[in-house]
Amino acid sequence: MLFDPKGNRIGGHYCEYGAEYPKPGWVEQDASAMIGKTMEACRTSIAASGVRPDDIAAIGFSSQRSVTCPVDREGSLVRPMISWQDARTSAEVEDMQGLIDAAEYYELSGLPMGTTWLITKLLWMRKNEPAAYEKTFKFVQNQDLILKAFGAADFHTDICDMAFYGVWDIKNVAWNARLLDLFGVSADLFGIPTSPGTRVGEITPAVAEKTGFAPGTPICVGAGDQNCAVVGMGAIEPGMGTVTLGTAGLAILCTGQPVPGFGGMMVTNHAVTGRWEVEGLSNAAASSYRWFRDTIGTGGYEELNELASKALPGSKGLLFLPYLATAATPHWNADARAAFIGLSLAHGKEELARSVMEGVALEIRDMMQQWLARNMEVKVLRIGGGATRSPLWNQIQADVYGIPVQTVEETESTVLGAAILAGVGAGVFASIEEGVENMVRIGGDVEPDPDNHDLYEDLYGAFASAYRGLDQSGAFTALAGIQSKSS
Repeated sequence: MLFDPKGNRIGGHYCEYGAEYPKPGWVEQDASAMIGKTMEACRTSIAASGVRPDDIAAIGFSSQRSVTCPVDREGSLVRPMISWQDARTSAEVEDMQGLIDAAEYYELSGLPMGTTWLITKLLWMRKNEPAAYEKTFKFVQNQDLILKAFGAADFHTDICDMAFYGVWDIKNVAWNARLLDLFGVSADLFGIPTSPGTRVGEITPAVAEKTGFAPGTPICVGAGDQNCAVVGMGAIEPGMGTVTLGTAGLAILCTGQPVPGFGGMMVTNHAVTGRWEVEGLSNAAASSYRWFRDTIGTGGYEELNELASKALPGSKGLLFLPYLATAATPHWNADARAAFIGLSLAHGKEELARSVMEGVALEIRDMMQQWLARNMEVKVLRIGGGATRSPLWNQIQADVYGIPVQTVEETESTVLGAAILAGVGAGVFASIEEGVENMVRIGGDVEPDPDNHDLYEDLYGAFASAYRGLDQSGAFTALAGIQSKSS
């Protein structure tokens, strides 16, 4: 996407690239497809916008986080990228728990023990793919690959994404020597820690032909998608919260210190120096709605939204647990699976569609319980991601959370955040704060319906009880085992 310095959208183009699922719980992606589609999106955006390439001040990137990209000395992938959604590393998490107590690991890294982090994928490769591991020069992340492909001289990881290596000290913003030693790895194995908004290269003539940018255009470090999203929604002061429903779902609260002890929440470094983020992660989120569209629904999203709008709040007592890609915050349960609960002959596609929307919002509500338990004030809550294109889903979110929510004019907040960071790197803005002031605009306010909120609090109670019952009964574990045997 292209933006002017006032945050107006000038142009854009969208490309999809897929994923492979070799076994249940495994999710892999092709790096060459990702890079190719990124370049195609750039080239098509510029051509369609009518903007002269020489007028583009800088390029910033928003990227998937916690994707494991093992590269050799020439910078080529030694195997397909392993997604953050990939849950193959349960045994490695158990191995880690034998080396360090989960509470201490969380205190040091800001991360709960789980299969998402790169260190678990590294340990898995070391054990299960020794030949590929020996060929690996570095384990880097998505943005590192993109920056290098566009012209950066080395692999740079933005400071916000450093936490996802699983051996980073989020408090001191540095590598954690104890964790590196425990897991037998060196900091040299990973990307170079680099502040968002740092210029690290420029477009070469060869890359210019592939991307449409002018040679010499500055390439700047951006941030992980959700860190870009909070910048693109202007949540840069303590007490400002955001909820983004995209491929993943994130509930994030900006803080002035690295607050520990949040049970399942991640603590990461904010793009703004001296700020931190307390993050809750949903592995599927709006992916659940896409799954429903592709598997059960009819037509596109507009038709599906119209269908869901015909159902009453609460979907006649139908509950959806959105664990299609296992459970992240606050449970971090790799065995968890999705479920419709309460299904009866009274339910049609209308209730099924709405219950998916409600179930995704209820999982975010489950994350927010961590904030409520700590009496943390949410001064402002802004919502973003593709789901905000649906007024119905916006209202459902306000009703489920029970507090007013603000939409932002630019719904693609992750890309806007990347543009702001590019502006900082190019000197268009003196700071991230100045970039936010110039480029972020509020779209509107959505007030919760008190009656609907009361109903959704009852539904949330059923949601929490349903998870506990399925987990404690062993149903999740049994189903995960059957899936594995039948694959």
